[in-house]
Amino acid sequence: MVDIKYSQNFYINEDNLERIINKTSISSNDIVLDIGAGYGNITKVLSKYSNRVIAYELDKEYFGILKKNLSEYSNISFLNEDFLESQLPKEKYKVFSNIPFSLTSDIINKITNIKSNLEDAYLFVQKESADRYMGIPKNTQVSSILSYIYNFTVVEQLYRGDFKPWPDVDIVILRIERKEVDMKEFELYRDFVTYIFNQMNRNVIDSFKRLFTFKQLGYIQKEVTKNKYIKPTDIPSSYYLEIYKYFKKNGLDYLNRVKGSYLKHLNMHLEREKVNRTRV
Repeated sequence: MVDIKYSQNFYINEDNLERIINKTSISSNDIVLDIGAGYGNITKVLSKYSNRVIAYELDKEYFGILKKNLSEYSNISFLNEDFLESQLPKEKYKVFSNIPFSLTSDIINKITNIKSNLEDAYLFVQKESADRYMGIPKNTQVSSILSYIYNFTVVEQLYRGDFKPWPDVDIVILRIERKEVDMKEFELYRDFVTYIFNQMNRNVIDSFKRLFTFKQLGYIQKEVTKNKYIKPTDIPSSYYLEIYKYFKKNGLDYLNRVKGSYLKHLNMHLEREKVNRTRV
């Protein structure tokens, strides 16, 4: 049977699935991924509305039932593999999936990777996780970074009784919609945000002093003071996007102060995980 970290609360209200999928951007031209397909309740409905469905199911028992239940559907591809280890489609794709809640961060990291061709995603997640990606009640580093490429919104709260077994937390559908942006600037923006979030200053304005000219800082400080922004988490993603427009126009001396911040932070995070694993 599947490892506990991959286990799910299966969604069983097929009539409501029809209604929900009808409200999405999914069309007959789309490739749609169903991650953790289980017995195929979602996969079956998706096949009616899309060109092709790729159903991922790691557990061999569930996978056998999935293939047996949906063998007559010619536009479904069945993959008995770990989605996190699999290759994403080279073409543009969408996602509609009731994912294992414990893997929410890992799955979102994968489908929003800089090389991903994701167009739109609808994920069944815990409300707390959705809030984190939307920057509610406080902003986060990940929500600020991903806001450059994606819009995160909750499109529906789901009834707990429509799951088996019943979840003990609120479940929502989180939409991740890709923006039309210039990806050439994304890596610099990612470094910019990471740098700000990982400074040890008491007040975020002290970090800004190293990134902006005297004139720029005057305008920014007025806004920061007016809105009582003290920590990086106090600043909404929209304002990071706004002040980045000033920052990117500055000279190389300013830009080089942040370059490489994201990869450095990522490597430190991986190193801490490695140390923690060896202590277990």
